[in-house]
Amino acid sequence: MSLTEYLSVSRLGELLQRAQTCRVGVVGDLALDGYWTADMTRSLLSRETPRFPRPIVNERYAPGAGGNVAQNFSALGVAEVHAFSVLGEDWRGEILRRELATSSVAVAACLRSPRRSTPTYIKPVLVGYEAQQEDSRLDFENPEPLDRDLEDALIAEVALAVDNLDALVVADQFEVNGVVTDRVREALIAMAQEHVRTVFVVDSRQRISAFRGMVLKPNWAEATRALDLEEKPRGGTPPLDEVGAVARALSDQAGRPVCVTLGGAGALVWDGEPTFVPAAPVRPPLDAVGAGDAFVAALATGLGCGATLPEAAAFANLAAAVTVEKLGETGTATADEIRARHALAGEMR
Repeated sequence: MSLTEYLSVSRLGELLQRAQTCRVGVVGDLALDGYWTADMTRSLLSRETPRFPRPIVNERYAPGAGGNVAQNFSALGVAEVHAFSVLGEDWRGEILRRELATSSVAVAACLRSPRRSTPTYIKPVLVGYEAQQEDSRLDFENPEPLDRDLEDALIAEVALAVDNLDALVVADQFEVNGVVTDRVREALIAMAQEHVRTVFVVDSRQRISAFRGMVLKPNWAEATRALDLEEKPRGGTPPLDEVGAVARALSDQAGRPVCVTLGGAGALVWDGEPTFVPAAPVRPPLDAVGAGDAFVAALATGLGCGATLPEAAAFANLAAAVTVEKLGETGTATADEIRARHALAGEMR
């Protein structure tokens, strides 16, 4: 079946219309992406060290990690987007809050603490004489785990808002010292079990199997790692029966449906039975950075608006296809862009 057979044009219109009254949230790891341009034609050998400095002539910033999920929600036209996290009391946190607010994301529940550093990824780009190359990335990280009082404060913020949300994405993206600690995760699991009207969707790079009572959205590598399976090196898409078996095992653990993304092939969803939803068409050149954020935001929006899991996966495939064509940025997908991509998918059936 083609993507448009899982999501008709009329059904797509219904979901986009419902999204305008949908209230969603993102809890977890928010980050700031920074792009610094260094004009190396201006660089002069330092007198202090035998090195050439990087003369920064331009800088721009955008929300990353869960922050990019939040701005993808906003781009879809949902009524309310709320971000829940703990940032540092630093210049990077101020920029991140400003960028999120510019995207109509509510940041009142983004707590700040002098004991935390706002996670930031600075990507220097060296330019000169009609050439450019990326320099080594500069990462601002937290050297210590989240303190217990900050865990409690974050949990309280989510608990206060969850009953008024149609969908909540848990963005567990950092390997160490992130916001979704063991205590925070267990508190979110309890909320998911109590507030059944709110759709919880989790995107976790390292700990997807630790979540229960939530819709899981791993990619294929994350899914196999969660079950301690060795991903066999092979080209192309893994056999769908194998993907279905992995999705079923994860669903049995979590007690909720699972959506395994398969890159450019699409996604396989398990909700009592396997359903493969093919990807939307794309036109190279492509940049896959941020495609997973667009996918999970659209998946959660669809489910929060009453879509079936295959419909929501098709909706998410459309959003991801839009963003991978946006080069050099994490990218978002608007309602109009998703409609246009759906029309393209229909033409290419």
